[in-house]
Amino acid sequence: MRVIRQTPDYIVCDDFLEAKDFELMLQYAQLQDYARNPKWIKPWDLADRPPFQSGETVYHPTRRLPPGDPRRQYPTGTALDRLLEKILSTKFYRQNFARSCKSMTARSYLHQQGASLDWHNDAGRFAGAYAFYCHPRWHASWGGELMLIEDDIPDDLLPEREIMEDGEIVRRRNWNVIHKEDLSELLFERTTSTQFIFPVPNRILIMRRGLWHKIGLVKNNAPFARCSVAGFFLPDPD
Repeated sequence: MRVIRQTPDYIVCDDFLEAKDFELMLQYAQLQDYARNPKWIKPWDLADRPPFQSGETVYHPTRRLPPGDPRRQYPTGTALDRLLEKILSTKFYRQNFARSCKSMTARSYLHQQGASLDWHNDAGRFAGAYAFYCHPRWHASWGGELMLIEDDIPDDLLPEREIMEDGEIVRRRNWNVIHKEDLSELLFERTTSTQFIFPVPNRILIMRRGLWHKIGLVKNNAPFARCSVAGFFLPDPD
């Protein structure tokens, strides 16, 4: 494993898995069952072409999923276990998530030609996220880069609006997910430092919550889909 870039908020590592384990992950990715989510998941812009995705796997050292839960439980007996175990062993995970976040999820994604993902910050119930690239090769001209804003742009800078829930008017900070004019103005005003990360095979990005990021368009000249395994670190309930 080679650390390519590290800040207090994220780390990028190449050659994350041993060569034999990466080959097993390539086979794992292509053997999964994939489907498009029939719902509009709002980080995707209405103009985005959503990816194909697998079912979700959940890691927790002690808790088991309840009967009937459609998600898979670690250990799965597949190459995915080796990826999750490697993530858990990293210093960045131990320093940022190990004490408060026992749960981790994993899902495979195929961003085919024309697919992308708009700006979002993985806030809400998540403490952080990761993306591991498991296609056999990639090219700098095929797109699919992960674009990252390094500036601290917290949710409390978003406009506060009145909404009605359960018969009461409450105030909440968010952005309009249809036209996104308010989010665009906020990012234009506050962004000074950006990075983009090529989806190099066997590369991983692990990041803390709150970093605004997006996935660039996978171009039509890409001969196959941008394949990744991605997931979240979730705090244990009190």
